[in-house]
Amino acid sequence: MAIIGTIRKHSALAVIIVGVAIAAFVIGDFGKGSSRPTTDIGAVNGEDISYMDFNNKVEENLEFQRENSGEDKISDDMSYQVRQTVWNTMIRNLVIGDELAELGMTVSPEELFEQVQGRNPHRYILQYFKDPQTGQYDPAIVLNYLRNLNQMEPKAKTQWLQFEKAIKEDRLENKFNNLISKSYYVPTQILRKQYENQSKSLNIRYISPNYYMIPDSAVILTDADYAKFYDKNKIYFQNEEPVVELEYVMFEVKPSAKDRQDIAEDVSKLYADFETINDPMTFVNANSDQKHDTGFIAKGTLPKGLDSLLFSGAVETVLPPFQEENAWYMAKIMAKESRPDSMQGAQLLITWSGLEIADSVNRTQAQAKRTADSLLAILKANPSRFEEITKVISDYPTAKDDGGKLPWFPDSNPNVSPFFDAGVTMKPNDVKIVETRLGYSIFQLNEKSPAKEKVKAAILQRNIEPSNQTFQDTYTQASMFAGTYKTPEAFDTGAVSAGVFKRQAANVKPMDNTIQGLTSARNVVRWAFAEQTKVGEVSPVFDLQGIYAVVLLKDRNPIGVQPLEKLKERIEPSVKNMKKIEIMAGQVTDAMQRITDLNELASTFNSRIDTAVVTFSGMNRSTIARENEVLGQLFTLPAGKLQGPFQGNFGVYVVVVDNVVEAPAKNDFAYERRTDYQGWNNRVSNSLFDALKKQASIEDHRELFY
Repeated sequence: MAIIGTIRKHSALAVIIVGVAIAAFVIGDFGKGSSRPTTDIGAVNGEDISYMDFNNKVEENLEFQRENSGEDKISDDMSYQVRQTVWNTMIRNLVIGDELAELGMTVSPEELFEQVQGRNPHRYILQYFKDPQTGQYDPAIVLNYLRNLNQMEPKAKTQWLQFEKAIKEDRLENKFNNLISKSYYVPTQILRKQYENQSKSLNIRYISPNYYMIPDSAVILTDADYAKFYDKNKIYFQNEEPVVELEYVMFEVKPSAKDRQDIAEDVSKLYADFETINDPMTFVNANSDQKHDTGFIAKGTLPKGLDSLLFSGAVETVLPPFQEENAWYMAKIMAKESRPDSMQGAQLLITWSGLEIADSVNRTQAQAKRTADSLLAILKANPSRFEEITKVISDYPTAKDDGGKLPWFPDSNPNVSPFFDAGVTMKPNDVKIVETRLGYSIFQLNEKSPAKEKVKAAILQRNIEPSNQTFQDTYTQASMFAGTYKTPEAFDTGAVSAGVFKRQAANVKPMDNTIQGLTSARNVVRWAFAEQTKVGEVSPVFDLQGIYAVVLLKDRNPIGVQPLEKLKERIEPSVKNMKKIEIMAGQVTDAMQRITDLNELASTFNSRIDTAVVTFSGMNRSTIARENEVLGQLFTLPAGKLQGPFQGNFGVYVVVVDNVVEAPAKNDFAYERRTDYQGWNNRVSNSLFDALKKQASIEDHRELFY
């Protein structure tokens, strides 16, 4: 049955993983009375994505997440990540789906059969249907799983269909990628030119005078200087989506001195009961802020101080309260044993009427015990017959196919703890009757990891946390700040007066979930992007998991190239450097009117002479090799002459080409063709969807809903 867990994990990913839908229609837009103009969360090429469809996918996978994690509550951060994954997957399916539909590309039933049960099955099948002993793919496990599918619970069938759907979708995308990959051809003349660009080289000597020596006071920037730099680098100032710039202050809720005193007194009262209680495990389960493993724990698992005390103390020792980091601890050592971390074995199940999987079994418990005792005697005499007998006699549903084999299982796993506890004292090939909720299991131990010292303890943890009153006091402080300092100018002075540090966050995007220093900040981001929120507005107080924040919307920038006026302050250092390079180029030009020797020129500018071997492709660690425009000019120059100055992005260069090394003659470009085609395949795999997405018409209204 272990394979069901792995199928479940991948089917969750296939349907899009997990999430928590937020009741968008209840939340509203922060009490500003806004109306939502759409019930669709987005659209791709005119095809709407309804909020209901999106929410259903999230809710559907929420159940998978709970099952896989064993946790009932999903964190805000996980919820956000899930919603992002859901959205991205839906967009991908729609964008690529349009292409597949236009091409008429499908996966036939016969093809899907080959992907699941054929000679070369899909990678998901290879990954999840492995023999637990060898770690290798075993087709018999696939067949066994499919044969038993109709006898499994409905949820398992649904998970298999989703897993199968994931295989089909992946196969379709691979076929589409292969179609694009096979369409690529490079003429031999282009391969020859690429080879020459990579192989032809120049041996050069050069200087690059240090333009940093020019003082800032000597640089006077004009609007034309800013415009020149801006025009050359516009690609770097492009917003693919709207962004906002925020300033904010944080009021962190921390335990007060009174909180610490009250908690210490509470701990003392708990300890008075704890040291005399008859059932310490039940007591800690009822009173501990953090549930700790009640099974056997290996050294190094717990907080350092607690770990040391537990492993150095004797059984039945009660550890009095002590503080470590932000918590108080007390504990009682219940037992110590030398135990392995994991083991592997097999079971032969004899059940009786009335138990969980005994629908067709009529025997009583007493009859089951007699049968188990008889089989135990046989197997003790001949352990090698365990698998043979299990396949014939065991009542476990999969025993006829797997011979009762159990995969490696860890210590303190409640599902297999009866087997593990029995196996601690057993040797390989030993057999023993173990009673479980399914009946009497004859357990055979095959192998176990080396034993190590472990301790079982009842551990009570009391966290040092702020009280409700402290939360209220901190909120009042934040609320007074938000109500008093309601303009950008007042916000600055208010931060100083209140003694709080003003922080900045630039390039915040509509679907961001965090802002540096603020986790789970979706409400902050939604407020900043709300149509009613104006630049210069100060927010109400945001409650962000132990932090109260007050935020100023400093600026907004739409999709497209940011205007120069908004960038001037940001780009000023780079513009100054560009101007200094221009000034240095002028100085070098003047010097070269009278100096024709590289050594003398280097001395004049107190610069060293560097050497480099450069190719047209620029694959070199030297600074000049990063200057593409300069390299292009160098390959047009004759050897032996002082050339320059060349003005680049990182400096000014004067160069002597000492030698030109031509590419060796070559007519066979098979290697270059393979390398180029491999690069093309990588680009298809990594960038094809991004290219299609860029060309698609995508509407994104998610910020209206969560």
